[in-house]
Amino acid sequence: MDPRRMDALTDIATEPFRPSISMLGWALNEEDSLEGYVSDAEEFLRSVSDDFELVLIDDGSTDRTWAIACELQRTRPWLRLLKNDGNRGSGYCYRRAIANVTKDYFFAQTVDWAYDIRGLAESIDLLREFDVLQGVRSNTVSIRGILHRSDNLRKGIVSVVNYGLIRCLFRVPLSDYQNVTICPTRLMRTVSLEANSSFANPEVVLKAWWQGASFREVTVPFLKRERGSAKGTRIKFIVRSIADIWRWWFRWIVFGQRSHRGVGRIVRDI
Repeated sequence: MDPRRMDALTDIATEPFRPSISMLGWALNEEDSLEGYVSDAEEFLRSVSDDFELVLIDDGSTDRTWAIACELQRTRPWLRLLKNDGNRGSGYCYRRAIANVTKDYFFAQTVDWAYDIRGLAESIDLLREFDVLQGVRSNTVSIRGILHRSDNLRKGIVSVVNYGLIRCLFRVPLSDYQNVTICPTRLMRTVSLEANSSFANPEVVLKAWWQGASFREVTVPFLKRERGSAKGTRIKFIVRSIADIWRWWFRWIVFGQRSHRGVGRIVRDI
């Protein structure tokens, strides 16, 4: 090989990987949190990419969330805004946001900044080797893990039950399904996303797995909410999520109605 070509390849391999990336978020009556969220999103995105966007959906807010978002957009051309005609929930928002991304990778972060994604900035280079970076919380099903995986004990128990049900039914051996997932947009362009509940994030993970994607688990701790109020653990949302898990298990696993049937691979965080 020409020495100059070898030197060029070496330079490429040693340069930091800075992919084009879309961050996804949705807000329901988050006027107190929105400005801080957009500021934190910009800081993170600039640390990992030179070509980025924040796709932000107003999910039927009745306060000043939309007005604040429009004001923030005036000086931020990378901030893309969408507005639902009513409160459609996290699953619908996730699917709509994914359908509107324009970058090579995407991930979702809640407006209350529920996940500490600082460590992901140091892990982005792993996307050279793996298709998906999957955030996981430590000690997923231990007593300590329950107390530290959500805002309170009740929510922690709901989260663990949700995890256990998905792990048992779908048999995809990840340490977490409801966390930050950095996924190549190309993988989701070949499937139809169907879930309308909080099962939407596990659906993305499962459908990437069935396409034979390689996963690298990265520790991403949960952060307790400091402003505003959580909406995702209302009884109706919990019931909808559990019903969705069973519904799609019957359809995809029992009746085999899924477009891909491959098996991925996982490398866990050390």
